[in-house]
Amino acid sequence: MTISVRLDKKIENDLRKDADIQNKTMSDIVNEALEKYYTEYKYFDSINAHHLDPVVLEAFFSLVDTPEKAEMVSTAGATMIEKFATYFSQGDDSFDTKMKLTIKFLHQNGIEVNQKQIGDELTLSAIHHHGEIFSNLLIGLITKLFVKSSTVKTITVKDGTFSISIITK
Repeated sequence: MTISVRLDKKIENDLRKDADIQNKTMSDIVNEALEKYYTEYKYFDSINAHHLDPVVLEAFFSLVDTPEKAEMVSTAGATMIEKFATYFSQGDDSFDTKMKLTIKFLHQNGIEVNQKQIGDELTLSAIHHHGEIFSNLLIGLITKLFVKSSTVKTITVKDGTFSISIITK
């Protein structure tokens, strides 16, 4: 199970100040708090916190200002997921295994994905904490991953969410 926590602006600013004072990142501060719960209460199997700084995200998304740049970013993401899937698939390159590992990768990066299968059609609905540009990047990434074995059609795209239909060939 993965637990996601979204901080309000005041808490985020307080954490950022604490991190600056201690010359640490926000992830370091959060990991130290989680480590305390892990060692004292044995609540978690493993601990890992990532903080995507809003300034870094804004700079990243400002780079994706043309369809060509978006294409390059989604291709890079698809290549990264391909490597992830190849490493963890243990030689099984079936559609189901690749989809399972793709969803695992997305979950590990803070993207919640729900699946609904009807016959050969799989509908994925995803929720994330970013804008429509990110939704489009993820759709491009998934399309590239499954282009050989499926047809991917966009159902909806909004800030923080998208739905797609994947029909296996």
